[in-house]
Amino acid sequence: MVKNNAALAAFKKNIPLLDALSDERRQQIMITLGESDAGLTVSELTKLIGLSQPAVSHHIKQLKDLNLVSVRKVGTSNIYQLTIKDALAQVQELIDILRKDKKLLR
Repeated sequence: MVKNNAALAAFKKNIPLLDALSDERRQQIMITLGESDAGLTVSELTKLIGLSQPAVSHHIKQLKDLNLVSVRKVGTSNIYQLTIKDALAQVQELIDILRKDKKLLR
C-alpha cells in the first residue's frame, strides 16, 4: 500500500499534462509558438511545422484544453500563443512533493 497520497495525487493531476507533452508534434507546436512574439494562426503553424491543417488543429485543441495555448481573435483569424505558466506551476508542485520525501531522492 502506498503511503504518500500527496505524491500519488500530484502524479495523477499531472498525467494529462505529461501525456500531452510526450507527443513530438505537440512539442514542435509549443516550441514554434514559444518562438513567436505575436502568436501564430493554424495556417502559419502548418507551414512552419509541415503538418496538415487538421493535424495542427487537433493538437492545438489538446494544448488549449490543458491551458498550454491561448487563443485570441483578430478579424477572422484565431491567433494562438503559448501559455505554460500554470502548467509549470503544476509540475513544480509535483517536484516539490517528491523532494520532500527523502526516500524518493535516493
